[in-house]
Amino acid sequence: MTERPVYICVSQYADELQSGTMQVAQVIEKASLLGADGVELRPELWPNYERDLTATRQLARSLKLGVTYATRSPLFSPDAASQQALFHDVDTAIALGSPLLRVFPGQTPPDDDRAGWAGALEVVDRAASRRIVLALENYVGMPGGTLAEIAHILDRIQSPALGTNVDIGNYVVRGQNVLQAIRTVGDRAVYAHLKDRPADPEGAHTYLGGGTMPLHPILDALDALPQEMIYCFEFAGEGQPDERIRKSLAYLRER
Repeated sequence: MTERPVYICVSQYADELQSGTMQVAQVIEKASLLGADGVELRPELWPNYERDLTATRQLARSLKLGVTYATRSPLFSPDAASQQALFHDVDTAIALGSPLLRVFPGQTPPDDDRAGWAGALEVVDRAASRRIVLALENYVGMPGGTLAEIAHILDRIQSPALGTNVDIGNYVVRGQNVLQAIRTVGDRAVYAHLKDRPADPEGAHTYLGGGTMPLHPILDALDALPQEMIYCFEFAGEGQPDERIRKSLAYLRER
């Protein structure tokens, strides 16, 4: 088993951030108090991110926490403005000291669409030149997130600057086998969103041990991968974010 750093996500405190009862700096402090190793930040839950970048990086460093950054911008940009937004996201991740940027695939272009693939390669090359990795997520909210699509993109773009974020809950929602996904992406996995799911197919992602997913074999398979990876909790706080994070951390320790 390879020891993995465990991060929390601002999504655990989405309600508090959106209502203004918490600020991103307080989420970072929570990560430290709860015993996590870092925090995933997102622009949609951080309206003043450009103003606060330097202070946020300094706070995380002072608390000896890592930071990752996640964008909703797709790798396959539909237009020039979308691609420029993704370039900006790469630069923001760098400014935060993040080793990676979580991205969604978007609509995968046909194999003979040279322009479509070239645009994605430009972003990958930009990340490579700045020594960060794009972590491609199997997102359920747009095209491009099935295992076959993720594997095809990784196969076409053979760059160490493009890896994948294994979102275990999203594979389940799509009706795909998580263990097969881990075997398929193999050493291209650089990040994992950890969560559980209730038996109700309409239910939301929940804390580890709060649902019915076969987490033990999934976590064993992730642990067995030899490369460095970051684990990140991604589930709603549901009014009890601290408790849900504590339960998830305990689950990882005690399983």
